[in-house]
Amino acid sequence: MDLPILPELTREDDIRHRVRELRFFEESFRRNLALRLENTGMTSRTDRAKLHAAFLAWVDNFHVTREIAEADRRDFVCYAAGRMLAELFRHEPLMISNSGKSDDPILVEWPEGSVYASYCLGVALSVLKQDFDGAPTLTEASRDRRVWQSIRENIRDNPDYAIPFLDLLIGQTPNWTDPSLPERRPAMRAKLSMMASSLS
Repeated sequence: MDLPILPELTREDDIRHRVRELRFFEESFRRNLALRLENTGMTSRTDRAKLHAAFLAWVDNFHVTREIAEADRRDFVCYAAGRMLAELFRHEPLMISNSGKSDDPILVEWPEGSVYASYCLGVALSVLKQDFDGAPTLTEASRDRRVWQSIRENIRDNPDYAIPFLDLLIGQTPNWTDPSLPERRPAMRAKLSMMASSLS
């Protein structure tokens, strides 16, 4: 899966704070859209109100859950990016014609999902590159059409499945049972358990 926005996001100073600004979020989201559809012949329409609603819902959740980040900041970055993806699926700000051509079958079959995921993966990996010891590479699941077809069906019932889906794409252990609860994530639970043991 191509992430053409990743180099540009990585060059931004303090990307983890920049992406929490509505103006930057919108500009970089639109930039990613343009890069993903470049030379495909696909056309798109962005509902700005829905895009803003997705962003605001994500920011609200971020502030509610950010205390849990103290347990494992790296894992929280992955959760936050997955939550962003969930809100994009929930609000559906994009409409893309899939009448164009691309070497990426996932982009052709599900252009909106591919664009949403490429942006949120770009955000996650750029923050991990800047703030931690590098970023993981995408797994085989990112190129497996069956995985994408399955998550597309599941997201219709519950957009929060986007959170473990993003984890799957970057090699994190997904939490399919309680995807919206960061404290129930395997990596987070392990860190919280270690912290509790050290205090006992």
